[in-house]
Amino acid sequence: MRPVLRAAAVVAVVLGAVATPDPRAATASRQAVLLRVDQHLVPDARVQPHPLLMTLGGPIYCRQLTNLARNLGASLVCGDYGKNGYEGVGGRAARLEDWGDPAYLDAVAKLPAALRRSGVKISKLVVVGVSYSGFANAELVATHPELRPDALVVVDSFLDLTARFRALPLGHETRKEMVTALGGTPDTVPEVYAARSPSGHLDGLAKAIRAGMRFVDVWSLSDAERSEFRGATCSLQANATWLAGLASKLGRPVTGYVTQLRHAHALWDRGMGLMKLALGPNGGKPLEARAVTFAPGAPAPAGSFCASVPVP
Repeated sequence: MRPVLRAAAVVAVVLGAVATPDPRAATASRQAVLLRVDQHLVPDARVQPHPLLMTLGGPIYCRQLTNLARNLGASLVCGDYGKNGYEGVGGRAARLEDWGDPAYLDAVAKLPAALRRSGVKISKLVVVGVSYSGFANAELVATHPELRPDALVVVDSFLDLTARFRALPLGHETRKEMVTALGGTPDTVPEVYAARSPSGHLDGLAKAIRAGMRFVDVWSLSDAERSEFRGATCSLQANATWLAGLASKLGRPVTGYVTQLRHAHALWDRGMGLMKLALGPNGGKPLEARAVTFAPGAPAPAGSFCASVPVP
């Protein structure tokens, strides 16, 4: 029988938020909190070891992992940026992700150790995310060697903020959000975009891999993916260039995985297949993907990326 996740325990960290019916007070309270934590523990999490899935990005991304956690018999912990108000359908206008905020990531990196101190027994730590949360998780791991996850799984995401920004049309809400969070555009604050991108911390990813972490980077080359995100998750600069660079850092080949699935379906429909790549056999359906080898000192191979879509 699969463990049933306990009801979520939501904790506001730094300046604790107090529930209030006044929307203005709620917004002010949210702005004062650096990190909110949503944790779902299996019933015997403090009795015997279980895997722990961890992700960033808030409730929208946390909910996408609940089925996988249940199927895997894992606990789940999700970090949410205090300023982010995107919690459900119709709330997109209130979204403000951290986009690599170092102070926030410092706080998030302490979560597994805090759970262990509370008595939670963790057999494997898997940092996993899709779309925005894939980027956020990669930046967390790349800049916090103390985290020491067993696996990092990135699905239909990107490793470079400048490439992500340049794929967005003028006036797009995500473009505006990035300018707000990062203090400008790649042309005005290029150092910020570099400092907050996993592409700028390949040494950190290489160090984690050398320490035993499995890095599973999966992206779709489907026409639907390319069209919907204008190549932001599948272009040469989204993942492929950086896996080639990572191979050079490591001095050995690195494997990426490309699919023809619709956005996020590698996680939604083949989550246990992802966990096979990350943790080993588990009896789930295999991921429908083609393995691509990135060799040290070589460019990204043909068939590992899609053509960029011109930005209007």
